[in-house]
Amino acid sequence: MHGTSLRYIFCLTLFISTAGFALSKGVPSQPQFQVLHSFGAAGDGDSPSGAPVMDRNGNLYGVTGFGGAYALGTVYELSPSGNGQWTETILHSFQAEPSDGYEPTGLTIDSAGNLYGSTAFGGDSTQVECDNGGCGTIFEMTPQGNGQWTESILYNFCSLPNCTDGVHPQPPKIGPGGIVYGIAGNTVYALTPGSGGWVLNALYEFCPSGMLHCTNGSEPSGAPVLDTAGNLYGETIVGGQCTANLDFGCGVAYELQRQPNGQYEEVVLHVFQEESNEDGSGPQGGFAARDGGLYGIAFGGGELCVNLGGCGTVFELTRGSGQMVNEQTIWSFGGQNGTEGINPTVGPTFNSQGDLFGTTGMGGSPSCGGCGVVYGMRQQKNGQWAYYVLHSFTGPDGAVPDSSVLVDAKDDLFGVTGFGGQYDGGVAYELSPVTQAK
Repeated sequence: MHGTSLRYIFCLTLFISTAGFALSKGVPSQPQFQVLHSFGAAGDGDSPSGAPVMDRNGNLYGVTGFGGAYALGTVYELSPSGNGQWTETILHSFQAEPSDGYEPTGLTIDSAGNLYGSTAFGGDSTQVECDNGGCGTIFEMTPQGNGQWTESILYNFCSLPNCTDGVHPQPPKIGPGGIVYGIAGNTVYALTPGSGGWVLNALYEFCPSGMLHCTNGSEPSGAPVLDTAGNLYGETIVGGQCTANLDFGCGVAYELQRQPNGQYEEVVLHVFQEESNEDGSGPQGGFAARDGGLYGIAFGGGELCVNLGGCGTVFELTRGSGQMVNEQTIWSFGGQNGTEGINPTVGPTFNSQGDLFGTTGMGGSPSCGGCGVVYGMRQQKNGQWAYYVLHSFTGPDGAVPDSSVLVDAKDDLFGVTGFGGQYDGGVAYELSPVTQAK
C-alpha cells in the first residue's frame, strides 16, 4: 500500500449507544458484516475512495487512489458470483498526464450504466498552479458490450487562465439531462454534454483557500445537492463568522440560487458556531436530502468530548417561516470516550425507511486504537434521533472508512475502507440486514 500511516485513535467493539436505541425498535443486535474484497495485492488497486455505485444487475463499481498497472489508481468492478463471493475486475488503470488523470477520487453512475468520475491530478494543464502534474480531470467509462470498457477524458481542469474553472475535483454527481455537477477547488461547476463535446460552466467561486475573514465560506466539500428549481445546496469547511476561529471561521451551509439569467447567487443558510457547545464546525462531505430537510455532518464541535475541538456532529437543516433556516444538532459524537466513532468526514445516506447511515474514520475498536465505525440513526416517536453502531473496524476487516456508504434497493449497506484488510490496502464490505420492521 502507499505510505500514509493509519489514523488510529480510540477504542471499543460493537456498541449500542446509551442514547437508548431499543432492539425491539428494529435494529438487529449484530448485522452480518462481510468483506467482499481486500485491495492491495500485487497488480491490484490500493486504497479505495468514494462510495461505491451499483448498476441494475447488482454489480459494484468504484475507484482506488493508488495501485493498478501504473500505481496511479484504478476503476474496478465487483460482481457477485452467486455463492456469496465477489469477483473483482480492473476496468482501467490510470496513466497520468497528459493523456489521462491519476489518483481518482470517486464515481457516479447514470441510468444507462455509464460511469463518471474525477481524478485529483493529471490531465493536460501545464499552468503553474498544477506543478506540472495536471490539475485533475472528469472522465467517463463506457461499457462496450463485450465486457470491455472505454475511458474518455471529458474535461481537463485548470484549462482557463488563473484556473478559474477549478482544480483537483472532488467526486461528481449526475443531474437531470446528464449534466455532471461537482466541486473543483473553490469552484462549483456544471459539465454539460453537447453536440460539440462537453462544456464546463463555472457556476460560483468561493473565497480562495487561506483567505481571512471570508464570510460566505471557503473550501467547499462534497458534491452539491440539486433541487427541482435548479438551486444547489452544500457546505464549506471554513468561512463564516465564528468566535472560536476568528480568522478562518467554522464553516457555512449554503444555497446557490439559480437566477433568471442562468447565473447563481449565494445565500448563506447557516453559519456554524463551535463555541456554542452544541453546534458543529468544519461541515463537509455533502448533504443527504429527505422530506424537505438537509442532513449533514461536521468534523468538529458538538458537546465536550475527548477532543478539545469537539468530536463532530450530525445536523439537520429545515426551512422555517419566511427565509429563516433552522439548524439542529441531532447527534454529537465523542460519548463513551470516543468508542462510538468520532470526527466524521463524509456525508450521511438515507435508506428507504428514513434511517440515516454514515461512517467515521476514527474512534471505535480498541484492538487497533480506533479504526472507525459504520453507524446508523433512526428518528423516534418523540422526534429525537437514536444512534447505534453497526460495525467497529479492527484492522483485518478494514480500517478508516472515510467514504460514504451506498444503500441498495434491499436496504443493505456497501462501503469501502482506505486501509486494513488482508494486504492493508483497504476493503470493500457489505452490511446486511441493517433494519427490520419498525
